[in-house]
Amino acid sequence: MKPILISATLALLTTAAVQPALADKMRCAPVPASQWMPIEKVVAKAESLGYAVRETKQSKGCWKIKGFDRNGAKTSLYLDPTSGEIVR
Repeated sequence: MKPILISATLALLTTAAVQPALADKMRCAPVPASQWMPIEKVVAKAESLGYAVRETKQSKGCWKIKGFDRNGAKTSLYLDPTSGEIVR
């Protein structure tokens, strides 16, 4: 009985350790550049959500915003290129 319990515990721990690594490989859905929101609208969307935008660029198929949140903490977030919704 103990070997099964140990195996199950190891499987759960391994799964928990892999989840954050999978999140780093996030990408937005591939969309043609002609359908992307203009950078001005992306900045306006982020600012309307309470972020102070310092840098905006295309990254991993998303708009990547670097700046500060409402509390003044540094943050990076990824926005869907067509809708402007936060992906991560």
